[in-house]
Amino acid sequence: MKPNFLVAGVAKCGTTSLFFYLEQHPEICIPKKETFYFIADRYQHVSDDVRGRRDASRIISTQDQFDALYEKCTQKCIGEISTCYAYYYQDAIPRIKRTLGDLPIIIIIRHPVERLLSGYKHFLRMNREDLSFDEALAAEDQRKKDRWDFMWQYKGLGFYADAIEAYQNNFSRVKVILQEDLINNPDNCLKDIYQFIGVDTNFKTDTSIKYNISDPQSDNIWFKYFFSNKKIKAILKPLVLKVISQKRKSKIMHSFRKPNQEAAFKLDKVRGNKLLDMYTADIKRVEKLIQRDLSHWLVQK
Repeated sequence: MKPNFLVAGVAKCGTTSLFFYLEQHPEICIPKKETFYFIADRYQHVSDDVRGRRDASRIISTQDQFDALYEKCTQKCIGEISTCYAYYYQDAIPRIKRTLGDLPIIIIIRHPVERLLSGYKHFLRMNREDLSFDEALAAEDQRKKDRWDFMWQYKGLGFYADAIEAYQNNFSRVKVILQEDLINNPDNCLKDIYQFIGVDTNFKTDTSIKYNISDPQSDNIWFKYFFSNKKIKAILKPLVLKVISQKRKSKIMHSFRKPNQEAAFKLDKVRGNKLLDMYTADIKRVEKLIQRDLSHWLVQK
């Protein structure tokens, strides 16, 4: 068995939530989020700085590994979800077409300034970003040259138009959804996706948990002593994974996450407007490509 639909990204736009929502459907099988298989060659040469590396053990790099991942899927729809295929569309598209053919493509996007901020806060929360906000943005080009993982391209990941257009030109069915729809009206958003990939649209999905929140977490006992303590994690993780699956562990962990908005990094209006100016032309292109009004994205909150 091989995937017959694919989510091409974008990172920090709700792909983790989308994964956990879709895999609940009895007609959908998604054995792993983020195989990175179709751009795996890029991870043969990685950053010398450990912060900029992605865990190599989580990357599916060979055809045998990829086939083995999906061999137990018997459901009607089989999915592949990776956050990198939009950013690396030039590498990913030819290999996707060669391996999977003309399958339905889903891309989830959000306001690019909000996405940028979420990407920065993601690494702050993980204690992997030691630069100030402005310094981190200025460091993007050098980090790219030094082969840091694409997630560190805070600004670059927010330009969607080229990737959307490329997928539309290469695949006959491309659906672009907004993260705000998944958050504000998840039932309708998922029903639309279910119809797009051809599964039962009446299935009721549990969307009560919000996954992969970038804001710092409230100081509760679960995060302080079980999910954030590196020594305890090192002891418990191997034991826990013998009892429950990685998916189940993630669901439990995310259910205890409570964002601490007061401690979150805030973007001042001057910098926000400057960043919005950088994305304005791309937003207008996206509007035309997906035939949807994005005028509310052109006003800085």
